[in-house]
Amino acid sequence: MKYNVKMRAEKDGRHISGAERIVGENEIESALHDLVKRAKEHPNGEAENITVKIYKIKREIITIPPLNITESQIRSPEEAKALLSKELENLGLSSKEILNLFYSLKSMRGAVLLDTKTLKRLEPKQERGIRATCMDYEGNAGSAKNHFKEALCLASKVASCPYIIGELCASDDAEYTTGYFASSKRGYIRIPNIKQKGDVRGGRIFLFSGEQENVKECIDYIENHPVFVK
Repeated sequence: MKYNVKMRAEKDGRHISGAERIVGENEIESALHDLVKRAKEHPNGEAENITVKIYKIKREIITIPPLNITESQIRSPEEAKALLSKELENLGLSSKEILNLFYSLKSMRGAVLLDTKTLKRLEPKQERGIRATCMDYEGNAGSAKNHFKEALCLASKVASCPYIIGELCASDDAEYTTGYFASSKRGYIRIPNIKQKGDVRGGRIFLFSGEQENVKECIDYIENHPVFVK
């Protein structure tokens, strides 16, 4: 039996940290210790409120491969914006509106689910967004903070959803300036200098290409279906 252990931390009413693991019953205590320790030592400050939840996994866990990785040689936020514009246009999308939304995001608690046909947001609660959860690396032995490893895990799960054709991400961690663009076709493109150091803005956009009747299924997969990344 496997369990999904989740942690969320807040300071001054603002989300500052979140992480999770999928573990066996005898690993729950160790995972709880590591996740709480991480919440108390976040670069954005020590958490004032830490919420931990443990769920017994009842669905069959899907195992997927990680996305292929490309290291881009971006030297400035301007170059990063040009790269994102190119990737969006390669998907047949108008980049201006999407990038305007992306660079206006200020919280990483959840992601925007954006309809690529209408450019309307599809999240049931926009202040919360869509939260990609219930995922881990197969055989993961630790939960120390690793931006890249965790981002790749999340991006691989999201890209495996048949209704998502791409994802844009920048961390709201003021000290972490590497973001990414990801899709099942292009893989995971790391983008250094996606923002200036010290910039607390950050967010995610999931690009939805399905029909209206597919929205609920898409959200359920991203938020609830357990996934191991090889």
